[in-house]
Amino acid sequence: MSLGALLGLLLALGVILVWVGVVAHRRPRLVDRLASSERRSPAPERGPLGALVDILGPSIAGITRRFRSGDAVSDSVRRRLLRAGLPDDVARYRLEQVLWGGAGVGIGALVSIIAIARSGSVNPIVVLLTCGLGAGFALILHDRRLGTLAKKRGERMDQQLPSIAELLAFAVAAGEPPVAALERVGSTAEGDLAMEMRETVADVRGGVGFVPALQALAARAPSSSVARFVDGIVVATQRGTPMAEVLRAQAADARAAGHRRLMETSSKREVLMLTPVVFLVLPIVVVIALFPGVHGLNLTVP
Repeated sequence: MSLGALLGLLLALGVILVWVGVVAHRRPRLVDRLASSERRSPAPERGPLGALVDILGPSIAGITRRFRSGDAVSDSVRRRLLRAGLPDDVARYRLEQVLWGGAGVGIGALVSIIAIARSGSVNPIVVLLTCGLGAGFALILHDRRLGTLAKKRGERMDQQLPSIAELLAFAVAAGEPPVAALERVGSTAEGDLAMEMRETVADVRGGVGFVPALQALAARAPSSSVARFVDGIVVATQRGTPMAEVLRAQAADARAAGHRRLMETSSKREVLMLTPVVFLVLPIVVVIALFPGVHGLNLTVP
């Protein structure tokens, strides 16, 4: 009985994976292409999970709307999604949470079936506890994944900031206004920071003020260096300070901050960097130093 249930579960899981794979690799529809062309924020990566979200979205959207959180929680989730570089679609995020939780329940059920097949006894409380732990662990992983994406994006922005700041300084020193300089550098450079600059220029073209658009960029960027850079531009705009000098100073500060982060990282990993020396290089040196003497010994018993 337990073996048949396990085989049936594996067969159903295989059919679902094949179906999701077929849908994930199909050609995009015209509606999806038009929607992605109108969306300024980056589109989510298509894959098995993205295809499953697209398939089950219409049917589960009503459930996610019914259990919708308050406005404060939704705004917090939206800010976290923007800082991670994802579209600010809270409904899709909730749907992904439901799917991750369902996957955790499935893994817990699979573990319970294997345990029942080995022991031959069924304990409903243990089964429910295992499924609940699987769902909770999956939700924690999903939340940590969002934080990891935001952290990596912030690190990439920190690396791109000095070059972007110097390019902006060159463009402003050449006589271009700040908005035109942002547009030129954003259209020329590549990376997360350049993409945010393009979105800022689009906000300004759409009627948003220059300073509010810059403040929105700082709110979307998960980097304190970018926030300080934007604050410097805002202060220079409001007080009439020469923009080129401010941008050069910001670029120098960004490079110094990158150097400090590199030194801090190397100091934290000093013991880890000594591991190859202690466990790989040093034993070989000891063997090479002692081998001639050991080989030359005449070990005889009188």
